[in-house]
Amino acid sequence: MEADRHRWLTFTGALTRLPHLAWRFGLPVLLLLMGHNAQAQQSVVRGFVTDASNEQPLQGATVVLRAADTIVSGTVTDGDGYFVINRIPPGFYDLVISFVGFAPGTESLVLSDGQIRDVRVALAMQAAAIEELVVEADAIGGITTVAAGLETVLPKAINRVPVPGVSGDLASYLQTVPGVTVQGDRGGQFFVRGGAVDQNLALLDGLPVYMPFHVLSSYSAFPEELVDRAAFYTGGFGARYGGRTSSILDVTARNGNKQHLAGSISVAPFLSAITVEGPLVEGRVSAVFSARQSFVEELLPNLLGQRMPYRFGDRFGKIHALLGSSHELSLTFLDTNDRGDIAGSKKSVFGDAQAAIVNDSTEVAWTNKVIGGTWIYRSNRIPIVSRLTAGRSQMTNAFGPNRAPERTASVESMEAGLRMSWLLDKGDVSVGSMLRRTDLGYTLDDLFTEFTTSQEVLTELHGYAETTLDLVQDHLTVNPGVHVYALIDRGQSWIEPRMRLSLWPTGREGRHQLNASWGIYHQALTGLTDERDLGNLFTAWITTPEGQEAMQSVHGILGWNVQIQPWLSGALETFYKNYDHISAPVFSPFPRFTTTLQEASGTAYGADVRLSLENRPFLQESVLDGSISYTWSTVEYQAGPYTYHPAHDRRHQLSAVVHAQKGDVGMIIQWQYGSGLPFTESGGFDVWYRLTPDVDVATEAGVDRIVYAEPFGGRQPTYARLDIWLERQVERGRYVSTIRAGALNLINRANLFYYDLFTFSRVDQLPFLPSVGFKLELR
Repeated sequence: MEADRHRWLTFTGALTRLPHLAWRFGLPVLLLLMGHNAQAQQSVVRGFVTDASNEQPLQGATVVLRAADTIVSGTVTDGDGYFVINRIPPGFYDLVISFVGFAPGTESLVLSDGQIRDVRVALAMQAAAIEELVVEADAIGGITTVAAGLETVLPKAINRVPVPGVSGDLASYLQTVPGVTVQGDRGGQFFVRGGAVDQNLALLDGLPVYMPFHVLSSYSAFPEELVDRAAFYTGGFGARYGGRTSSILDVTARNGNKQHLAGSISVAPFLSAITVEGPLVEGRVSAVFSARQSFVEELLPNLLGQRMPYRFGDRFGKIHALLGSSHELSLTFLDTNDRGDIAGSKKSVFGDAQAAIVNDSTEVAWTNKVIGGTWIYRSNRIPIVSRLTAGRSQMTNAFGPNRAPERTASVESMEAGLRMSWLLDKGDVSVGSMLRRTDLGYTLDDLFTEFTTSQEVLTELHGYAETTLDLVQDHLTVNPGVHVYALIDRGQSWIEPRMRLSLWPTGREGRHQLNASWGIYHQALTGLTDERDLGNLFTAWITTPEGQEAMQSVHGILGWNVQIQPWLSGALETFYKNYDHISAPVFSPFPRFTTTLQEASGTAYGADVRLSLENRPFLQESVLDGSISYTWSTVEYQAGPYTYHPAHDRRHQLSAVVHAQKGDVGMIIQWQYGSGLPFTESGGFDVWYRLTPDVDVATEAGVDRIVYAEPFGGRQPTYARLDIWLERQVERGRYVSTIRAGALNLINRANLFYYDLFTFSRVDQLPFLPSVGFKLELR
């Protein structure tokens, strides 16, 4: 208790410096802009957009404010169907709301000084899509599917990627994104364009989730029903983000329904779920709660001769309130748990299934807990948006038997961040700062490692300034910025310049878009893993060792997007990442989890191409959509005397997803292919003794031990998997029922997960697995 109290006092003491830093950092810029742009009281238009047939909120509806033939402002609705347009001069306007498949709605408005106008618009369905309005929405928002390493993901896109069960999941969608490598269909470890697992940062409503993916890699803490939108940066992210050197996954959770009670219940062997949402105060305050739990271990024992010892689940809650005309407050909670036996599906060297083997010494487990809140203030008088986020995140990781694990690790952080944005006529200027205190600990106690325990504290301070400007008559958008990263306890700091830009040669309505991004990044946290063992999912977080520079990376990305046909688009991107001061384990020919580190450097580079199909008419009045992508890349590290390709260096990767829909029946087919991943081969065996005075090597048997060859000198076989799913959805007013049936690994290919060199047993990835699920929704 005393230690926790001291930790809290230290954090709150440092926290008092946060507003002062943000104010000092951003005040000169904001004063300059206010002096140039200060204006009289302005009006606000806000409201909800729903489906007239069932009152369901329409997420992603385009809201455009026009004065005569001029577009004054525009936005899109969130997951609650809510929108707000600030700083509108008094006058006469038309509010035009559109959504694909619905007839547009228009409301005439007369706004006076300081007026706050609330509107509710219900759109009626129509047979034909409104392509012109969709193009216009993209032009207003400048939103593209891919833009120099940034992919904006909406729930509709998540739903198109199959997953065992009834609903989509962000984890499955990310596996179709070019540049994302997954070692297997279990373990929940993602590698992004050459970066290691510990170099990725996942955020939920602005707070870190340290291990967001479940033990079966098709699932994460971010199901389709709870995601409002996600920004996934595979590199080249802007000045707002810091503390990681590879990628950012920034997920915004959906707010609950503020109009009426809604929810869903789904039943499936892989993952069953219940979601409840509704207004606490109609139109103003909402709540959404969700709970999910897997039943794989209980319902699918010994399927096709393989055990399924995997258990996982999560709980989520969010309360969102509109306070007055300018304030929003949200509170978010997340709790996850995972446990699985990574060697639960062993086969002998002859390929015979060893279904009876139960060995909890290869179990791995982890938990996440996140709790926090966000306050947003949108001024009605001056064009400023302020956002304050604070919260606590915790992760635990264990390897070995449940009651007596051989290794344990934990990371716990508390943070608070303030961000202020000045909205310009064509762009914005943002400044912000964030303070994070992280407590790290691990305990290691296995046969080949001396008992090791450690507790560390890291206090990080982040500050940034950036601007987004539309130039050259909306042909060019530039996003320059600078991020300042400081380690308060160590007196170290770095200045990190960033730049992102997009160019439309023939205007935003044209077919071509060119994108580029560049930046410098630093990271003071390192995840310790035994990199020789592909099946080891245990990670112990530590700080960069004293006297060693923090990890650094430099990113460069170039991209080209083209609209080939109204229903067909393409994207080509090349990337380069250079890494310095990586904390890599010192290699030894003997198997052990080592905390002895050495500096390493590395490079990752490659190119990917993607074709996307959208609403293409097909046979018998059906509609096709989907994508196909190919990635070529290489990753190389230099550590001590070794130059090697690490375990996530996948040279070739191909992914294809096709979704066909006719009426209320749909079919989804997904195919994945990947070239073999590197692994460390065996160089032989010896016998190990613990040399103490009471050990007689003449009579003691000793312990057989592998002697490893050079690191990552071998390659696994290639990986390929075909999944197919059929779905039918029936709507009856506000009630919607969905049934989905299909199978993973339809051709039952024996994809290798890893090979146990001690027992000459192979651990395969998931075999042919049929699944059926049912979902009932009240919308």
